[in-house]
Amino acid sequence: MASFADIAIPNVPKHALTYGVPEGLASSVEAGRRVVVPLGRRPVMGFVLAVHDTAPAFRVKAIEEVLDPSPVFSPLLMRLCDWVARYYCCGLGDALKAALPKGMDIGSERYVSLASDDERVLARAIGTSKTKRMIVEALLTGELLSEAVLRDIAGLTSISAQLHALEKDGAVTVESVIGVPQARKKMINVVRLLPPWNRQEKISELMELLEKRAPKQVDVLAVLWSALSRSRPTVPMPEVLATARASAAAVRALEEKEIVEVLQEEVTREPRLLYEEVPKSFTLTEDQTQVLAAVSSCIDAGGYHGLLLHGVTASGKTQVYIEAIRHTLTKDRRALVLVPEIALTPQLVFRFRHAFGKDVAVLHSRMSVGERYDAWRNTLAGRYRIVVGVRSAVFAPLENVGLIVVDEEHESSYKQTDQQPRYHARDAALMRGRFENATVLLGTATPSAESWHNAANGKLDLLRMPRRIDAAVLPTVSIVDMTEQRRQSRARGPFSDELLRGIGERIARNESSIVLHNRRGYAPFLECRDCGHVEECTNCSVTMVVHKDRNQLRCHYCGASRTPPGVCPRCGGTALDPVGAGTQRVEEELASVLPAARLLRMDFDTTRKKGSHDLILSSFGEGEADVLLGTQMVAKGLDFERVTLVGVVSAEQSLMLPDFRAGERAFQLLTQVAGRSGRGTAPGEVLIQSVRPDHPVLQRVVAHDFEGFIAAELESRKAFTYPPYSRLVLLLFSGSREDAVSGAARAWHAALQRRATCFTMYPPQPAVIQRLNNRYRHQILVRVSKSKDPDGSIFARILRDAEEDVMRVKTARSVRVDVDVDPQQML
Repeated sequence: MASFADIAIPNVPKHALTYGVPEGLASSVEAGRRVVVPLGRRPVMGFVLAVHDTAPAFRVKAIEEVLDPSPVFSPLLMRLCDWVARYYCCGLGDALKAALPKGMDIGSERYVSLASDDERVLARAIGTSKTKRMIVEALLTGELLSEAVLRDIAGLTSISAQLHALEKDGAVTVESVIGVPQARKKMINVVRLLPPWNRQEKISELMELLEKRAPKQVDVLAVLWSALSRSRPTVPMPEVLATARASAAAVRALEEKEIVEVLQEEVTREPRLLYEEVPKSFTLTEDQTQVLAAVSSCIDAGGYHGLLLHGVTASGKTQVYIEAIRHTLTKDRRALVLVPEIALTPQLVFRFRHAFGKDVAVLHSRMSVGERYDAWRNTLAGRYRIVVGVRSAVFAPLENVGLIVVDEEHESSYKQTDQQPRYHARDAALMRGRFENATVLLGTATPSAESWHNAANGKLDLLRMPRRIDAAVLPTVSIVDMTEQRRQSRARGPFSDELLRGIGERIARNESSIVLHNRRGYAPFLECRDCGHVEECTNCSVTMVVHKDRNQLRCHYCGASRTPPGVCPRCGGTALDPVGAGTQRVEEELASVLPAARLLRMDFDTTRKKGSHDLILSSFGEGEADVLLGTQMVAKGLDFERVTLVGVVSAEQSLMLPDFRAGERAFQLLTQVAGRSGRGTAPGEVLIQSVRPDHPVLQRVVAHDFEGFIAAELESRKAFTYPPYSRLVLLLFSGSREDAVSGAARAWHAALQRRATCFTMYPPQPAVIQRLNNRYRHQILVRVSKSKDPDGSIFARILRDAEEDVMRVKTARSVRVDVDVDPQQML
């Protein structure tokens, strides 16, 4: 019998810690299960990696509790998480935690109570400390208070040192209590008929007997019998009462007579799909047929196959996905489909549900905790054969996966950017395909530079769909020179006369338009015309965005908001003007010049509520609006035949970012939004407004010349040794003291410089956004040679060694260090 277990714990950098297995838990401790273990003085959640009889050379603590009746991770998923941890340089516990739906993690909270009511003991423990006095006075009520509550009372971010001293002096007792997970099964009361009343002759006799004395009880029985006759043995209590128009007393009376039974039953929470469309009949085109045959042959052959599908917009990639999944299911294997954003989910989920019914599970962040937990749990139980979801769905607990589809593989939203592990779901999907011996199909109209390079080098097989379905042609794309438009007084606000005329013509023809402006809010900042003062966030080194609808200035990074000032805080002037335009202002100005136009706006502000994406897209698809205006949400995955015009406002914005990927992202965004036009029988048109009409990226968009663009882009990347010709690693340092942050960055740079064998790096410098959420930020950008370190393992080892050196510097310990391998943002 195994005596020890290796446990991975979130927020612990070490790969695993060893714990003892108590005799009473020996039969339930196995790899893939969650357990509760002591970490210091706190109980925490961990993941069992392995059980063994090899005793470590030190004394171990024991596992306290096993949380799962069976493993929540298969060996293949544990292998994938291990790869994620090693490649992205994070703890294995963090990678495993990321693979679970939110709400399943279990934390602990420390609770504090008085250990003595002796005034002399308390006075001696408090001494001259104001914070200790506040803690003790709060506890004098006799209540058991959490450390978080006491922190708020003291007005400090940490009181650990004070609590430790008070406990040492016998004044307080500190106890850690494990929390209850947020994600739990939902149980409801249901009612069922008991034998012999579940037979027709007996229930008929009973209802006749009760008809005059207890008519409401008869109504309840009628509801239950009707449900039973439709193979529904139980009916939820609220449904029984509502349908029978009876009170709970009627049910209780029948229960006392042993005619019915009230019991608890688990209910599955599923997100309500509000988007609907009329399903279209189809016949596969020649291009679709050839691609499907290639994908199907890979599925039939078994083993890993990586495929890149380059299909122009409206070439029918979604239908290829559906037919490839259908073929996968005939081989008794499962399918996983990744989409980059929630905005793509409504149309895609509707089409998958139409094709496969209840075989499809959906996983995305706008679902409630309970909905995600139920979808994950039922997938683990094998009740779904297809999972459609965003980034985190790459960890879905599907068994026997035969096909993984990554739609719009170029999208940067596949990269986790705000917490560890900072993984890229596309790359994780390719690795999962290797581990599962599955076919991985990356689909897009604008492949990423990395994927195109991999296809050129034979790591991916390239498939093409160069033509649109139903004989539709690509839209004509024109650039409107906004400098010339304004010089000739032919622009009204952010719109050229040409774009306004085009929208008006579509309204007259009962067609639709999409307008892209990739900046939300009303205006990027509020400026004083007298002195030039600009309102900035007090927490971050960025300007506050004007939101006119709520009369607020809002920080789009930390979420802080405040009412705009009436006078300039610097000079006292009253000439405060919103400068620039966001989607709110574009919507306002479009409504003023085209008052008859029916407008819908789709951005982060209008899609906060659950189901809002579905409702907006359903309304637009049903012709209830003439113009869909929005940020990049409107550029991706939307398929509406009525759209014959796409307008782009301020196209040069995305070209001016300080990022080597700026040109690639601008080409992808503009090509994708252009592809929303002309998907039906009517020809499509695209008008791109810009003050830089001759920019080479815009000219490639006009020509629909992806291959020309990507060839020039890769040549430029190669000249400067940017990805895919190297691997970038961004080290981001943050803390409350700027001197400590800059000092830590210098210490890390020195430690890495001593080991610079397979990489080069830039000196430490302030991040583009120097302060975020009251934390100062510095960064080091490292360029790792792929020829010297093909899989990143050498640099990962160097990073661990450098960390040991830096941690000897006391001031560096208070600084947070985030490692971002293959970063997609340099902010």
